[in-house]
Amino acid sequence: MRILSTLILSAISIGVFAQTIDQVGFSFSPAVLAVDAGQTIMITIGSPHTFTEVTEEIWNANGNTPNGGFNFNAGTHELTLNTPGTYYYVCIPHSNSGMKGQIIVLDGSGMAERPTNASLGLFPNPANNVVRITTAQEEARMVTLIDVQGREVLHQQLNGLTSLDISGLEQGNYVVVLTNTSRTILARERLTIAH
Repeated sequence: MRILSTLILSAISIGVFAQTIDQVGFSFSPAVLAVDAGQTIMITIGSPHTFTEVTEEIWNANGNTPNGGFNFNAGTHELTLNTPGTYYYVCIPHSNSGMKGQIIVLDGSGMAERPTNASLGLFPNPANNVVRITTAQEEARMVTLIDVQGREVLHQQLNGLTSLDISGLEQGNYVVVLTNTSRTILARERLTIAH
């Protein structure tokens, strides 16, 4: 009985803390994933797709020149990134079609180590039902909230929007990511929701 209980608890722990990226058609799901440094990511892709790390410049240009980092073909793979920052990846045969994504590796405090160039203000923080967004970044078009398990819980176009309704989200810590139309990260900030 003790062995069975241990196996069940282990399976629950793996399920709760597992981070995954899957290839779905000609895209990756989720397209933006936040994880803590040292946390394992399970990646599942089918043929003829790849999961190949590239530089930010290559990623922005929809290019496919690898930078010598991770590079996976079809199958299920484990990836562990230990250095905080943003990692960019593409599918080599389909990068020009926009098949790409980003992994944001946090330093354990819920924030990426490398700061972005643009500022992002969130007021109030901690927030209850509504959070106001301020930014000087003119090309900002999308805002995404990522929970502590790296899941996208809210993804919304800005279009002049200056506040987000967060009343439906659970209490806790989140990362707010501001992106442009090509999903390049312009700014990110930690948000605490306390209803």
